[in-house]
Formats: sequence, structure tokens, C-alpha cells
Amino acid sequence: MHDTVTIMKNINIGIIGITGYTGIELIKTLNNHPLANIVFVGANTNYGSYINDHIANLKLTKRLRIKKNIEILKNNNLDLIFSCLPNGGLVSIYNRLKKLDAKIIDLSGDFRLNQKSHNKWYESKRNKNTFKDFHYILPEINKARINKNKNISNPGCYATSILLGLSPINKILKKSENIIVDTKSGISGAGKSGKLEHSFTECNENLSTYNVGSHRHAPEIEQLLNREFKKNVNVIMVPHLLPIKRGIMSNIYILRNTTFNEKNIINEFKKYYSKSNFVKILDNRLPEIKEVQNTNYCYIGIKVLPNNKSLLISCVIDNLLKGAASQAIQNMNLLFGLEENLGL
Repeated sequence: MHDTVTIMKNINIGIIGITGYTGIELIKTLNNHPLANIVFVGANTNYGSYINDHIANLKLTKRLRIKKNIEILKNNNLDLIFSCLPNGGLVSIYNRLKKLDAKIIDLSGDFRLNQKSHNKWYESKRNKNTFKDFHYILPEINKARINKNKNISNPGCYATSILLGLSPINKILKKSENIIVDTKSGISGAGKSGKLEHSFTECNENLSTYNVGSHRHAPEIEQLLNREFKKNVNVIMVPHLLPIKRGIMSNIYILRNTTFNEKNIINEFKKYYSKSNFVKILDNRLPEIKEVQNTNYCYIGIKVLPNNKSLLISCVIDNLLKGAASQAIQNMNLLFGLEENLGL
């Protein structure tokens, strides 16, 4: 790792959408990366102030003034742009942004889905020719597909937790299969929405479902499984809002008429993730959210239920890090040929 650091030049980075939860986590994590040189931070609010003043305990080597997002177009020295804009934000400026000749890692859903699915699930209108400029990379599953000439669409948080739980068993998934996912996220997953239902008073001491049967991460999961493993999986996804700040727990259920062998499945997971820096397979227990909060890790536990015909795969991640910011940096490392865990 040290040899890589000494021969590789700093990466000049611009971040747009810096004042959202994901943008804040991104700059905090990049601050510990030995090759990250942040030269631009932009937002639609708070511009003119310094980013250091908005994040407690952040000690940057230089004071960065927040500018308007669109002012990034004045920067011709960028190697990489992280877009933390809401859905539809990058689409609206992409044609101008790509003229900067910098790679882009998008943390929204603007370029995750193919054109037909995008039109169905997202309100933003996307030029059908721009989708080919991006590829969807979840490092533990398809990092071999990294194309250094393309931009990266960073996976969604729910999709990350569910795909990491499903991919190791692709061999035993049927060509067409219904999978039930009971998944729960901390309140930060909703972003700084300002909606009443996301306020402390409404969320505290409460548990609620939302977007049942209509969550955008379900087609994202189905698309990757179909593309990588040629399996037409139908994900029945039931999201819940947890009264905690951060973290996701996804409990994946597969029901069969035939029996499952728990030991064999655990061994298959360990084999699949044997070279992974960030996925840990637990023995004889299921994971807890607190084990992965503030990290880039995913913990996975496996349980075959007493009838031996019901398989539970339980996955936990930090929605703001492995589900967004630190995974984006993991993708940055791959895109620039660095050690995958550098700075993480």
C-alpha cells in the first residue's frame, strides 16, 4: 500500500451537494484518505460559509468555502466529481458537467437503472444516450467490470445490504424466484427531507412501513441479479423506518419445498467473500446494526429455520457509509487503481 501511495499523485476532487447527510459523511471520510485533495465543495444552501463550520470536529488541512453547485463548472483541474445531489439533480446538469473531463461518481439514483426502468421509477427525464456513460459497481460483486473510461453509479443503501446477502447464493437461486425482504433503515436514510413523518417526534418510539411494493431499490436489485447471474428474481421488499439515526438491517427470506443445509450455505458465503475487506460472515449468530455503525463493513448472519425449508439471511450495514459515502470512496479507489481499502 505504501508503494502505491508514493507513486500515485493526489486526486483533485470536487463534491456537489455537500451539506446533505451523504455529502457530510463523504468529506469526513475523504479527510482521512492520503490521496484525496478536495478543491471544490458546492451546495444549494449555505454557500459563502465554510464547510468546517457546519461539521463538528472536522479538522481539514485547509478551510473550504462552500460555493454554489453550478460553480463547479469553473474548475478545469478536477480528476473526480462526487455528486451527492438528490435524485434528478445530476441529470439536469450532466451534459455541462461532463465537459470538465473529470470522472463522476453519482450517489443518487439518476444512472442506476436502464432507460425503461428509469422512466418507470424516476420522475427525472434522462437522455437515453447518457446511460452508457455510467456503470453500476458494487465492489464485492462486480468490481471486475470496472471500466476506467466510464463514470460510476454508486449503489443504493437498501440495494447494497440486500445484494450482498443474495449474491453468494446465486447458484441455488431458481431462474425465477420470489424473495421476501424485511428491511429497516435509520431515519438518516430519508435525508434532510423536512417532512413531518421524519421528525424526531413522529419517529421516536415508533416503527412504520413505507413504499411497500414501490421502493426504487427493488428494481435496482432485480436488475443486477439478472445482469450478473441471469436470474429473474422478484424482490418483495417491505421497508421500515427505525427510530435510530443510522444503519440498515435487511432480513432476506427464501422459502422452498426442499431443505437447506445451513453449514453448506455459510461455507458458500465465506468462500464468496474470502477476499473481501469489508464483508464479515458470522458463525452461529445473527448480526446487530450497532456492530457496523460508522464503518464500511457489512455483517451477515445465516439461519435455516427449524423446518429446514426456510432460509434467513440477515445483513447489516451503515446506510450513510457502506450504503453511500464510504462505498463511493471504495469505488474511487478501484477507479484510480488504488488499494480497495485505502483511507477506509
